[in-house]
Amino acid sequence: MLDTLLEFRPSTVLLLVVTAVLLWTPGSLLAAVLGLRGWLLAGTAPVVTMGLVGLGAPLAPAIGLGWSTWFFLGWTLLVCLVAAGAVLLLRRRGLVLVPPTTGWSRAGTLTTVAAVVIAAGVAALTIRTGTSGLGSLPQGWDAPYHGNGIRFIAETGNSGNRAFGWIDVPDSPNGAFYPNAYHAFEALAYRLTGDTIPTVMNSGMLVTAALGVPLGTIAIVKALHGSAGLAAASALVSTSFASYPFDLWQWGQLYPYAAGLSLVLPFLALLVRWLDSGFDRIGVLVALSTVALVATHSAMAFVGAILGLCYLVQRVVQAPSRFVRRDLPRLAVLAVGAVALSGVYLLGALTMAGRTAAYNWPAVTTSSKAFGDAVLLGHDAHWPQWLLAAITVVGGYLLVKVPAWRWLLVGYLIFLGLFVVAAALDTPWSTAITAPWWNDRWRLVAVLVLPATIAAGWALQAAARRIVRGRAESLGALAVVGAVLAAGYLGLTGGYAERNGQRMQWDFAGSVVSDQERVGLQELGAIVRPGERVMNDGVDGTVWTYALSGVEPIIGHYPNPATLSPRRKLLLERFNQLDTDGAVGQVVRDLNIRYAVVTTGFMDGFRRSPGLAGLSGSPALRVRYSNPDFTLYEVDWTKLA
Repeated sequence: MLDTLLEFRPSTVLLLVVTAVLLWTPGSLLAAVLGLRGWLLAGTAPVVTMGLVGLGAPLAPAIGLGWSTWFFLGWTLLVCLVAAGAVLLLRRRGLVLVPPTTGWSRAGTLTTVAAVVIAAGVAALTIRTGTSGLGSLPQGWDAPYHGNGIRFIAETGNSGNRAFGWIDVPDSPNGAFYPNAYHAFEALAYRLTGDTIPTVMNSGMLVTAALGVPLGTIAIVKALHGSAGLAAASALVSTSFASYPFDLWQWGQLYPYAAGLSLVLPFLALLVRWLDSGFDRIGVLVALSTVALVATHSAMAFVGAILGLCYLVQRVVQAPSRFVRRDLPRLAVLAVGAVALSGVYLLGALTMAGRTAAYNWPAVTTSSKAFGDAVLLGHDAHWPQWLLAAITVVGGYLLVKVPAWRWLLVGYLIFLGLFVVAAALDTPWSTAITAPWWNDRWRLVAVLVLPATIAAGWALQAAARRIVRGRAESLGALAVVGAVLAAGYLGLTGGYAERNGQRMQWDFAGSVVSDQERVGLQELGAIVRPGERVMNDGVDGTVWTYALSGVEPIIGHYPNPATLSPRRKLLLERFNQLDTDGAVGQVVRDLNIRYAVVTTGFMDGFRRSPGLAGLSGSPALRVRYSNPDFTLYEVDWTKLA
């Protein structure tokens, strides 16, 4: 299966290994130094790594250095050495260095490992079905933006979080903020392997789905003192849900959002472990994980805050005096530290608040149908995920009876309400409360999967225990029954790999960028010289130009009329008049446009911009390269108006 997914390419195997090692090793080192072990360490390492990336990315240009593998390794080593020094001081004072934890049995551990392997296999099959291989070009709305951003950081070393302005607001002297920890991380993988940008993005997608999602689920179960059976059952189903992570890679192709959401449960696991254990140095990891959330995607600050507050409220209800006496002072210190460390991202996000608040997707359904779609796992689908939905609903009912886990259900209900509001209502207040998620129902329904995964795992665990009850109840018997239930679930559903993969196909096998167009875009790198720009349309696949060739296009992302500069608007409207219109000719000179590219594929609902029509008749343009779907014109500056 894996060979089929990788298409027998050793370079892709290397890329997957590099991505996984990069994502787990730095975080594992720091977390181990600060006292984490076992499954909690394995599940939370990615969020710690991304916290290190989130801190290091803006630091590099601030101190006059470029973002690179060597910088990141040096930065990680420095942080680990400082942490190790602090731990040594604590050891000299006789303090316990590793928080006590209740381990799982060998059988429980092996069962959990098996569940992770199965979940990873389901994720791999799903992505194989959806992409036809990791080298497939994602063709949705946001994908080229992220691809261009990754290559920009890799090629320039500029990891400042306002450096992406050239992509969507290229004539803005101050750039534009975008949280770029995801892009900075993927830039490291790109530099280390030299693979294509789409393959780098899709390899990160596979590593996130196959390892990050199930291990993050196990981390929160472990932190809440759940059993190995619950961890295994939850991990088993974690990659079966359509809404998260797979739909995020087909709707808008929200790569950073999916990556950020995979960090939320590990963040919560660290928060729970820190408060329960009383080990203050774990608070350093909690603060670092808050950086990871906001540096990967600004909306994660709200997701993490809402779910985290649900947990804190439960602690208040269960032991108010303990919360006031012990938790509250520690939380105050944590809040100050987290805000200080995340300040550059929080301030940057404020500059985007107007854009996100103004965005309003139209209502597409009724409140009752939206509610049913969410609960029955049938969002934007002809048929719900019936069996998985039934398991989840039963698990949710059972969790109501367990006080320690109710906060997850409260979080589920909050995001269920937000999803219904985004999907079914068009009012100023509904737009306002869903603004952190761009009023996007797809982003909100994805959050529901986080608690739903635990609920489904709880139901499967409860079913196994109920079947064994009254017989020779033992770990062995539970393992056998659990294996039978897992086999039955997978036999009936296949982990929904085929269903979920088919939902991804239209964004990975579309006509926006054909194979011939991709070949043409890659050829640009051998034709266009450094510093020269290429005129392109904003509604076709040429927005991938920089990511695929390293050549800077005039339009780096599907254009937003509200942010497009006057001279770029002029070019889209009248570029084909470059030999007769003096204003157009001057902009061509100012921007050093030496070539123009025209392709055949367009985003759904769009057509060629007026200024890119009829270029073959212009005396100032001659064909330099062409194939059936792609034409590159060279600009003759001697004939500019």
